[in-house]
Amino acid sequence: MSRFLLMSHIWPPAIDGGSRVIYKMGEYLQTQGHQVSIITTNCRSTDDFTSSRRSQIKFGEDGPNIHRYPVITIFHRPFKLLGRFFPNFKTFAKGPLFSPVSCFSFLVSTLRFKPDYILVGPLPTTMALYAKKIKTILNFFYKVDIFPTFLQRRGLRGGFCKLIINASFHPSDPDFQTPILLNTLKSADYIWTLTDFETNYFHKKLKIPKSKLILLGNGVDNDFIKTKNCRLKIEDCSKLLFIGSFAAHKGLSTLIDAFKLLPNNYSLTLAGQKTLYFPTLKKEIDNLPTHIKKRIKIITNFPDSHLSALLDRSSILISPSTQESFGLVLIEALARSRPVIAANIPASIEIINKTKGGLIFKQNDPQDLASKILKLPSSITSNLLHFSSSYLKNHYTWDKIGEMLCQKLHI
Repeated sequence: MSRFLLMSHIWPPAIDGGSRVIYKMGEYLQTQGHQVSIITTNCRSTDDFTSSRRSQIKFGEDGPNIHRYPVITIFHRPFKLLGRFFPNFKTFAKGPLFSPVSCFSFLVSTLRFKPDYILVGPLPTTMALYAKKIKTILNFFYKVDIFPTFLQRRGLRGGFCKLIINASFHPSDPDFQTPILLNTLKSADYIWTLTDFETNYFHKKLKIPKSKLILLGNGVDNDFIKTKNCRLKIEDCSKLLFIGSFAAHKGLSTLIDAFKLLPNNYSLTLAGQKTLYFPTLKKEIDNLPTHIKKRIKIITNFPDSHLSALLDRSSILISPSTQESFGLVLIEALARSRPVIAANIPASIEIINKTKGGLIFKQNDPQDLASKILKLPSSITSNLLHFSSSYLKNHYTWDKIGEMLCQKLHI
């Protein structure tokens, strides 16, 4: 059995798409008997990395294998300013940043744990930078044989600790293109890719060898997939749902503008995590005419356990996002036999083409989105949704993904 150090910017009860990948893989590895230790922050969202007004997760609420560390925000503004002239500072400005005391503390805990693998993600947070440094220090100690008994017992003769990065990469976002992040990505022993598009981008554009790239995708739990056939009725397709962080790149303004073009029997639920963009979104909704505003419902900070019920009560999942590395919410909706409509970005196009469970609209085009919403009931049949569920079972479950990762690592 192997030892895995997992590193992510946030951890449950806080969660987002990037951290969920690391969290779910940790669950799988533990079920297979591997030892897992976690390094993360005490923050509830990425906004907490840059704001002094933040809600923190209390220490002592986790198990013994979860190590949370406070972040420092005092350098955010100066680093952001420096980032205009020196790109690497943009990465440090996004955070999280830890104090020297915290860095020393999680280094000591890692040396005690002696991991075989470090699994970290997502970019563009700084967690991968810390993971690279930890790997370098660990392998120095392993190389000089600081732990001879450990090396002999585990058969590590120069193999040392390996770094696996789940980048959740957004090629169109300049925050992902800083030299320090790209160098860290290229230094990884393995890169967990989410789509064919991402795999090809890393190989062709960034010149990363194919031997380092592991195409695994994203997943759902087996018991999350609906086994009963779904009957899609035209009259039931008026309950629209958005799930995701309330961030500017999620395309919520496009969704609201499209909603204004729909008949009055349509309703819209926006469910997600608040970000710094949320006040802007809330103001936009508050300024809508009453007959439109009253049909929009906002749900914030709902637990994972409510996700299936939220999807089951909806008709169509809308993903107007202009930047996604995968789009986990798409396969979550399809797992519950809910059709999806997504913007024409590479990741969403790939998922919908493979699963046959939705439609694509032109990003930032409210009229095209409204047209696709009205068109969907006659385009997506119950048989196609059944095909989507079957495809998910064979390709996008955490058991399948975990099994493929372990096969690649030969463990």
